[in-house]
Amino acid sequence: MATGKASAPAGVHYDPRDQATINDPIPVLRTLQDHAPVYWCEALRGWVITRYDDVKAVLRNDDFSADRITPFYEAQPPERQAPIQQLIRYLNTWVAFKDPPEHTRLRKLMKTVFTPETVAGQRGVVEKSVQRLIARLEDQREFDFISEFAFPLPAMVILDLLGLPEADMDDLKNWSNKMQLFIGSATTSPQKYDLAEEGAIAMAAYFREAIREREQHPGNDLITHLLALREVDDALTEDEVIGTSMLFLFGGHETTTNLIGNGVRALLSHPAQKQQLLDDPALIDSAIEEILRYDGPTGASVRLVKHSHSMHGVHLEAGERVFVMINAANHDQRAFTDPDRFDITRSPNLHLTFNFGPHFCMGAPLARLEGQVAIDEVLRRLPNLTLAADSYDYMDTMIMRGVRSMPVRNAP
Repeated sequence: MATGKASAPAGVHYDPRDQATINDPIPVLRTLQDHAPVYWCEALRGWVITRYDDVKAVLRNDDFSADRITPFYEAQPPERQAPIQQLIRYLNTWVAFKDPPEHTRLRKLMKTVFTPETVAGQRGVVEKSVQRLIARLEDQREFDFISEFAFPLPAMVILDLLGLPEADMDDLKNWSNKMQLFIGSATTSPQKYDLAEEGAIAMAAYFREAIREREQHPGNDLITHLLALREVDDALTEDEVIGTSMLFLFGGHETTTNLIGNGVRALLSHPAQKQQLLDDPALIDSAIEEILRYDGPTGASVRLVKHSHSMHGVHLEAGERVFVMINAANHDQRAFTDPDRFDITRSPNLHLTFNFGPHFCMGAPLARLEGQVAIDEVLRRLPNLTLAADSYDYMDTMIMRGVRSMPVRNAP
């Protein structure tokens, strides 16, 4: 990594570890947009990119690698590699951390099992799951919206897709939370490597057992379909089946939990927008897009510089990390009119929340479907829902954006 980076203009400072910045990063990131669009952050030991056009360019540019796992691991001394060996083993199978041609191969195979028809077929599961969860909450006067609704809904949907029992939800969530500390680039968790390794080992063992069961008794689920890809050209290895199952689970609930939680919080904080949506339910698609832009579930994405080059007169060297700030890009005044205004009728709304280019999120259609059904039903069935706190602490992760808990009141 490079050292001795040029200092930013006076008064320009970004500390991703500051809780106030974690809770509301847009003001400081806008300062970077205006005065230091390519900013060297010592805390991250990497570049922070904040402008919409620059973020978009990095995400679609082959000069930036999505594989941040292998270089990180190889740069560690042996005593640091050993404690995270299994975590790296499975993360290295994730398509999200691959470049072509491996990315092309894995994505092509995954698209054969995670099809538009697969997503459309989940609408009934989503609707029934939403009804079940809301029925449990209608008579409760106060509850945590995340643990009681925003988390279990996408977990129920992805477990159904994977053919896994709901009874295993808590264990899988616990392992996923531990892995998230590493994947999400937590900045204040000193034990994140040990915990992430522990979560990866447990989750891999769980999916290995699920594979053994499906080898004996195949089903109509994603794991069974992934196993069938061991018999085709460019076949998946068993580790790739396990890793892809872990990715489906992780991506299938984490992003959507935050989409639903952030979305309901935005609507409850903007009652006129909430009422507009209630008066015209046809706005739900547009509302979801604005939720994704305004306080989206993706805070940042990470790339590595492949080839040295310059951006805004700043030299980026091969091997350096680049943090492209998705939510900052979605609030860039150069790309959006009045970007800090929450407007469920905003059009066009070309946000970057689901990434851009070859790594565009495969799960976006399912996340949108769950968000549309869930938020529409919550507003209709729980019309008197209000926030029970003035502020909320967001999770210690730059990659995902959401809160661990969100107490709400449900007036009769």
